Amino acid sequence: MTNIQSVQETACAYDLSSFSSNPRITNYFAEVGMEKWYVLVCLFFLTTDSLNAQAFNDKDSDLIVYPAIPNLTTSSLYSVTVNDQEIWTEKFRTNFDIASFPEWFIEPYTKVQQEIHQASFSCKGEQRIAVRVPGPISRVSVHPSSYGIETHVSGNVLTFSLPGPRKLLIEIDSLPPLFLFANPPDHIPISPADPRTHYFGPGLHRPGYITLQDDETVYIAAGAVVYGGIRAKGVHNIRVIGNGILDGGSEFKQMVMLEDCNNVLIDGIMIRNGDGWTNTLIHCNGVTYNNVKVLSFGPASDGIDPLGSRNVIISNCFLRCTDDCIAIKAPTKGQNVDSVLVTGNTMIGYAFSDGVTIGFETNADSVSNVTVRDCDVILARGGSRVEGHSGFSIVCDGPAVINHVLYDNIRVEKSEIKLFELNITDGTKYGAGPPGHINNIILRNVSWAHDGPIVLKGFDENHQIQKVTFDNCKVAGKPLRDLKNKVMQTGRFVEDVVVE
Repeated sequence: MTNIQSVQETACAYDLSSFSSNPRITNYFAEVGMEKWYVLVCLFFLTTDSLNAQAFNDKDSDLIVYPAIPNLTTSSLYSVTVNDQEIWTEKFRTNFDIASFPEWFIEPYTKVQQEIHQASFSCKGEQRIAVRVPGPISRVSVHPSSYGIETHVSGNVLTFSLPGPRKLLIEIDSLPPLFLFANPPDHIPISPADPRTHYFGPGLHRPGYITLQDDETVYIAAGAVVYGGIRAKGVHNIRVIGNGILDGGSEFKQMVMLEDCNNVLIDGIMIRNGDGWTNTLIHCNGVTYNNVKVLSFGPASDGIDPLGSRNVIISNCFLRCTDDCIAIKAPTKGQNVDSVLVTGNTMIGYAFSDGVTIGFETNADSVSNVTVRDCDVILARGGSRVEGHSGFSIVCDGPAVINHVLYDNIRVEKSEIKLFELNITDGTKYGAGPPGHINNIILRNVSWAHDGPIVLKGFDENHQIQKVTFDNCKVAGKPLRDLKNKVMQTGRFVEDVVVE
């Protein structure tokens, strides 16, 4: 990469003093032997030229159009406009060595390259969306179906209105899926001159792993793609924000790894294409994920995994994953889970995935006070060590007591193997045992769109599932009235189950 190309990847339309006062920029040029005055001249011309690369703000419709990202592939299948403004649409296709996949990961939908298309923008209020494809449209579905979006088709054009920021899966005939990400505008002020900010403007950046210290921020602007990952250990007051893309290039392992951190905000960005678990939170306290898009494609690519963490909020996120979308775990003795809120999320368990699971690893003393509320599970499928995944589940594979869990206003569109599961294993699926306990579980206003088994399975008389309430739940549009319902599969070591 030439020096000028590197400047083009970093520079954006701010005044020159902002750049000259940021040591993260000026130090770079010092390392390559360029004088500061020459840097400023380069930045002047480049920032002037880069005005066309900034997000375009249509003030009449509260629409912000993101710039196209160089070197990424423009979709030839989808053309998207919002209020007659063209939205750059990306084609993303994996490039895996499929022959190297573990045997368990080989399914018809994972033993081929995976392809998605995505269009992103920011907006406020109602927007008019048009999606054009190469040929006539015969079949359309827009998810989550709970949004009730009314679509219209004319020839090869799909149109609909969007009431405001939403994250959608659009399926048209047999084409690869289109993800439409209508984000709220950036609401956190950022200055590239702040020495505590790792600032990435529109363009391509390859910093590798970024290690954060106390009070630091990573900002990824709309129109930017950053190849790398985030690392932080024992720090507080850190942020990773913006409407750009953090891309693992299928090589960066556990893209976001936070350990013993406090007061963390991950907001707005897309995190995708890493190796292994995508977001791993180990023994953290006070972590918020908001409006984050997580796209994973490879083996064991969980979306967001709080491990032994407390006071975690995962809200308004979109997760399309090839392992559990959200997995709440307590793998380490002495690191309990407490107060986790999962709310307003959309989850696609593309392969080997629940929407939300607690477990398997539960070796701490307790997992308590978990609430999953107002979420849509579009798909859950794939095999597991307990005979398949569910729309959502609790699998206690260790000695922990899992209690006080509420599922409220959850909608499952498709779960291929099981609808829901509570399961106490012998504790050795992933660990060394012994078994644990599950009690005080409430499911309220939960609907599954089709029939399937609801599995409640304790381990023995000393490790039972206790005090489970189903309140106003529906399966295939019909009320789940009593335990004799054909979908209920209740084992011997289950007691105090109420269906209301």
